[in-house]
Amino acid sequence: MKLSRLLCAVFGCFFLLALSGKIVTAADFSVGIGGSVGSSPYKDYDTQWNVVPLVGFENEYAYIRGYTAGVKILNLDYLELSAFGGYDGTRFNAGDSSNWRLRKLKNRYSSAEAGMELRLLSPYGMLHASAARDILGNSDGWKGAIGYRQSLEYGPVEFIPAVGGYWMSSRYNDYYYGVSCKEAHKSGLAAYDAGAGVSPYLGLTISYSITQKWDVFCSGEMVFLNKAVKDSPMVGGSQTQSVTTGVMYNF
Repeated sequence: MKLSRLLCAVFGCFFLLALSGKIVTAADFSVGIGGSVGSSPYKDYDTQWNVVPLVGFENEYAYIRGYTAGVKILNLDYLELSAFGGYDGTRFNAGDSSNWRLRKLKNRYSSAEAGMELRLLSPYGMLHASAARDILGNSDGWKGAIGYRQSLEYGPVEFIPAVGGYWMSSRYNDYYYGVSCKEAHKSGLAAYDAGAGVSPYLGLTISYSITQKWDVFCSGEMVFLNKAVKDSPMVGGSQTQSVTTGVMYNF
């Protein structure tokens, strides 16, 4: 099956489960609103501010986690395998940079992705691995992730530290961080063909239950850019940081 059809299959299964009534039984469901701020790897680039609606849904058949919706193919006490589709927010808008050379480059657009995820669950934390492909034809590249996180609860407060790495294929990196010969001639930047690479990350989420129904949270992440990204003439740093905070209502 082509990955361009997998996203349709994921959401098709999701809605079929909804029609069957399985999607609404024994489910954790929450809605809310949040705001995020993040640095960009690109030179002289505007800080990214966003206000977004938040939806969380989880039962034994399907889930919505952030910008991702998935169907659970295998769901055991210690193992979960799912197919998912989601939104990839990586993008470059030349007009958001004050660097005159970068302003002469082409825009690089956000995309949609589809893939598979495996989760190993234990009392000592969760180990997860995923792989997904761009299905809109922007980069035609692959992304992968592997990581570990643990939930630590102290009364109404929950801490979730996380560590892992993001892998990006050469096509993915070249689309977002490469500079073609034509762009190099126009902008004065050196031509650059980006390869694949792994970017380690550290994260921490803190959640506080105000009541049984209302939660507030703050989540931060630091990503250490891989050499293929750092060496790009478009890039001006070696790491990125982001913080998201919001409030959730639990049904």
